[in-house]
Amino acid sequence: MCKRERVSLLVEGLYGPDKTERAKCMEGLVKCGKPAVLPLIYLLDDGSWVIRYRAAEALGLIGDERAVTALTASLKDDKDHVRYMAAKSLGMFGKKESSISLLPLLRDENEYVRKIVAVSLGSIGSSSSAKSALAAAIICETDPAALEAMKNAIEKMV
Repeated sequence: MCKRERVSLLVEGLYGPDKTERAKCMEGLVKCGKPAVLPLIYLLDDGSWVIRYRAAEALGLIGDERAVTALTASLKDDKDHVRYMAAKSLGMFGKKESSISLLPLLRDENEYVRKIVAVSLGSIGSSSSAKSALAAAIICETDPAALEAMKNAIEKMV
């Protein structure tokens, strides 16, 4: 468990120029757990996509339910990296309610986003709307990795 001062220092470190150091700060925030959740939720609105990405990543790894609504909102982020990590993090929660928010991203412009959405839907589990959306997405999918992820997700739901 971390005190507020430690969380603040780790958050400050997310703004550093070095990618490796930012990753270490994110990992430190994950180790802090619950005390880091609200500051990380706040960071999902930061002007830097790198900060939003790391915040979404940390929130998924922490797994605190308070983050679900904010991560769901991040599925509409302008930056594909952030949408990717928000979708991945929501998949970690395994909440069936999240699947409805993930479905539109099966048509995302970025193939990595489409792939991780399929993986997350497979992790979340069966729902008729998810199965139908995945089946429809498979017909249109052109990226081999995303296509494979979609097929795997449907198999997990059977």
